[in-house]
Amino acid sequence: MSLTPHQRTVLNYIAEFQSKRGYSPSLADLAVAFGVRSKNAVAKVVNTLVREKQIEKDPKGRIKILPQTTESTEPIMLTLPLFGPIAAGFAAAAEEQAEEQVSLEDYLVRDRSSTFLLRVKGDSMINAGIHEGDLVIVERGTEPKIGQIVVGVLDGEFTLKTLKKDKGKYYLQAENPDYPDLYALDELQVAGVVKGIVRKY
Repeated sequence: MSLTPHQRTVLNYIAEFQSKRGYSPSLADLAVAFGVRSKNAVAKVVNTLVREKQIEKDPKGRIKILPQTTESTEPIMLTLPLFGPIAAGFAAAAEEQAEEQVSLEDYLVRDRSSTFLLRVKGDSMINAGIHEGDLVIVERGTEPKIGQIVVGVLDGEFTLKTLKKDKGKYYLQAENPDYPDLYALDELQVAGVVKGIVRKY
């Protein structure tokens, strides 16, 4: 059985709805939850889940989650409805219709096997919008480019900085004027390139 991220998200929502409320969501409930105006769109997903034997419908059309004999080892991806755009300047008219369903993993991670997270400590990258406590998404094996934020290994010590080059020599630059540029005494390597940040408010 192979579900798309959206189908799996609908299945998870149905299971959580049933667990919390003790009854099944209607097609109207699902349409509201996923930001679609037509019940036909969610009906197609529900029918697919029935064919895949993830759920069943009783004679009255009520949905029931079917117990699975084997658990999938594939991690469940988080998919959420994307609304917008939203104005960061002057206010704009509200848009209620979700444009699409977005998997955060697909949006943030290109290659899971070469991607990891690091928690930021300190304020040396604050002018790049990276604050203490943020999680940076780092990808290994990517050829670093000048001006990219990287995880540098400077004489054996790890640090998060911007990769720079001057007169043929690479160095690391903080995004905070209170910190000096860093040049390697022995060796400068790049352990990964920062692809994004995650911040919880």
